[in-house]
Formats: sequence, structure tokens, C-alpha cells
Amino acid sequence: MTLALAGLRLWITRPEAQSGYLAAALSKQGAQCHTLPLLTIAPPNPAQELQNALAQLDQFDLAIFISPSALDQVMLARSTPWPSHLPVAVIGPGSAERAAQLGMQHIICPAQQFDGEGLLATLGDQTGKKIVLFRGNGGRDILPSGLIAAGASVQLVTAYQRSVAALDRQQIEQQLAVGCDGIIISSSEAAQHLLNWAGEQAQLKLQCRLYFVPHPRIAAALKAHGAQHIVPTEAGDDGITRSICRYFSPVSSQKV
Repeated sequence: MTLALAGLRLWITRPEAQSGYLAAALSKQGAQCHTLPLLTIAPPNPAQELQNALAQLDQFDLAIFISPSALDQVMLARSTPWPSHLPVAVIGPGSAERAAQLGMQHIICPAQQFDGEGLLATLGDQTGKKIVLFRGNGGRDILPSGLIAAGASVQLVTAYQRSVAALDRQQIEQQLAVGCDGIIISSSEAAQHLLNWAGEQAQLKLQCRLYFVPHPRIAAALKAHGAQHIVPTEAGDDGITRSICRYFSPVSSQKV
């Protein structure tokens, strides 16, 4: 049986700890995966805010995790299992799967729109609820402001530090020469970093590459930096894999 991605070389640009499952799923379909982390994830510094929030979990009605990195860093900082009485809310299927792997039981996730707006619509009225929101440094304010508008009191907690990774221009050029049939980008910040970092010659080469993205906001960031070939995917690792296989299918009508 011919594998859907046989002979193709794909770049995965997620933080290193988040690339394993996706790389394995794509490799099972025959792809050769090259990992190029564009962002690095580290524990918060200082960590006191996170420790204080974890010591006060009994005070909250709901915990929201903005990403798989937030889930991982919170559970690294916590020495005991997640309290079974406290529901958690996440934005997408990848985070929902990670939350289940970490032993969380009551998990809320949007059914279709996997972003802050989708989670707000899923949660609905939150009058009188106390919510703790674990996220990285910075980030969009749409979710906390929407929760407050829905009647909740919200405590924001920095669970991890996100920063751009150092990139080696020579290495990028070498990898482009080896081959790149598609680049998977999972965040707007990563998209901006890759195309802002490159010198003029490398930037032109990267702008001409094929990109796979799970959210329109990432596509918009790539377009703003000159990328020409962008394919939307389903959310989550399995969804991204299905979408890429579908794109490269001999009968696909998606090709650009």
C-alpha cells in the first residue's frame, strides 16, 4: 500500500516538546519530518504567581488553559494530581487530549471554533463564577475580557515564558536545499518570527514555500509577511495529519 506522504519532507515548527506526536503521525504516512522549533517554552520567572494560584485552586469554579504548554507547565509545578472537582476548559482538541493524558476529568472544549471566541461561546454565561486562566506571557486579551463581560471574575496567571528561538541562517539554507514540501505553523508569533528573521534571500525562498496552518489568524500573519501558498487544516495533530494527507492525495482539488 502506498503511503499518503511517501517521499515528502515536512517541517514542524512547534516548540520541541510539542512536536513528537505530530511527527510520529506524519511519519506513519511516509513523511520525513524536520523539526525547527520557532518558539521556546520555559517555566515562569518568577514562579510565585503560579505557585500561589495552585495553592488556591479550591477557590475557583473553573480553570482555563490557553495551550498545551500551559497544561504541561502547570502540572510540572504541581506535586499532586489535578483536583477531580475542578473542571477545566481548553481551546482545541490537542489541548483536550493533553488534559486527559494529565488525568483531568471534566474537560470543556469548543466543538468547532478552536480559539478564544469559540471557547467564550461554549462557556456562555459565567455570572458569579471565579475563573483562573493559565497562559503564557503576553497573549490576546479577548478571552479574559470576554469572561468578565459574561459575569465572571478572572485571575490571570502566567504559567510559562514564551520566547522566540535562535535560528541559524546557514542551517535554514541547508535544510531548504535538502528539501521542504511543506511547513506546519501553529501560531501567529511563530509565523512572524520565521519570516521576520530571514534575510532578504532566505525570506524570498520562505515566502514561496507551502504552509499548513490550523487557524485563519496564522494564515493572516503569513500573508502579511509575503507568504503565497497557504493551506488551512483541521485543528489538532490528527486533524493536521488528515488535512495534509488530503492535500497531497492524487485526487485532491486543494492544491495551489
